[in-house]
Amino acid sequence: MRDLDFIDDLGRREAIKLLAACSLGSLLPLSAAADPKNRMHVVIIGGGIGGASTAKYLRLLNSHVKITIIEPNKEYIFCPGSNELLPGWKSVKDLTVTYTTLKTRYRVDVIEDRAEHVDYSKKEVSLAKGGSVTYDKLVVSPGPTYDYSAIEGYSTELANTRFPSAWHVSRQSIILRDQIRALPRGGTVLISVPKAPYRCPPAPYERATFIAGMLKESDPTAKVMVLDAKDDFVFKDVYSYYWKKNFGYGTKAASIEWVSGSDGGHISKLDAGESSLVNREGERFKGDVLNIIPPHKAAKFALENDIATGDWCSVEYQDYTSTRHKDLYVIGDTIESDPMPKTGYVASNQARVVAQAINDQIHGRPVGTPFIVNDCIAMVEKGLGMTLSEVFRYNGRGKPLVEKYYVPAVDKNPQQELMLEALAQVWQRNFRRSVFG
Repeated sequence: MRDLDFIDDLGRREAIKLLAACSLGSLLPLSAAADPKNRMHVVIIGGGIGGASTAKYLRLLNSHVKITIIEPNKEYIFCPGSNELLPGWKSVKDLTVTYTTLKTRYRVDVIEDRAEHVDYSKKEVSLAKGGSVTYDKLVVSPGPTYDYSAIEGYSTELANTRFPSAWHVSRQSIILRDQIRALPRGGTVLISVPKAPYRCPPAPYERATFIAGMLKESDPTAKVMVLDAKDDFVFKDVYSYYWKKNFGYGTKAASIEWVSGSDGGHISKLDAGESSLVNREGERFKGDVLNIIPPHKAAKFALENDIATGDWCSVEYQDYTSTRHKDLYVIGDTIESDPMPKTGYVASNQARVVAQAINDQIHGRPVGTPFIVNDCIAMVEKGLGMTLSEVFRYNGRGKPLVEKYYVPAVDKNPQQELMLEALAQVWQRNFRRSVFG
């Protein structure tokens, strides 16, 4: 382990959290490398926020354990901040990070391949390009599956061409951006939001606001309609305040409208020929741009490798071990995490718990009692930010986590609004650095 120069990467606040979670006994002398338990091989499937965080924090705790990430992509594109691609505030390059620092500074092996199958008896992961990797501990963090087929008439093909979900940065994101730019005068953008759980609960409303802001400049007669399967959403007070102030929300002349599930917002069908969405009651909503966010479930890899129970993966929250297989840990958007939201920040905190638990086992120490923090600092629009804090505490084996959260009321002080917007921008940059920097 290098001195404490990682403080620059984590930020002082993050470093204090990490060091508080670790005992001094975790920092091994070089002579400890001879101990077989310190040559343990930890294999991580998925090089996103959860997987990369696990690798980095485990290395900070233990200088000698062998760490391997299996990830098919050369680079990772951050989802946090990706809605800013639509108005052009960020480029794909701004959100793209590499595995260079993890490889060189933190001595993490990265296999550029796709994990296919796990033989739990042999502790072996087979790879798509051939060959396999053996492990002592396996961490699975592959993200979610977007269940396009859950909406009648919708499909992966349609999402990749005419009706993008754009729920991770891909060609779909560019298609959606271009469709919004080409919206006919007085046109309508429909955004369909599924029931929870799904990745990043506030993101659909952030997206709707950004799009409405784009259209306000180019075509004030255009409209954004959010068709929501739920009856409430995170930051509703903040968004409602901003929508009323800038888009006439709640009036007949509103350029942004939110339809709750109880009022017919729960979409069950796509009529591709008519470019319309149909709710459960049979009512149709016709739009010029249809942004359909599909329901989520566990990653395909988890579903095909006996890790999921139903649509999600069940874990023991003390250390995120799978309830199905020994020496298997599951984190991130693919687990059954209620009441925790599915966010990158939560995944990075789950990764710390796993890294600490594995290192404790290496040294024969009992696994501690963790808590998970979710800090959400985001923009509503240029010049207005918002913040949310949540803490989730372990409540005993087999029990759901205990949640405490704080969402500040709307602060109408212009200077405070600007400060929160600036804070959101800094937070995004620091978060990217804290995982991959």
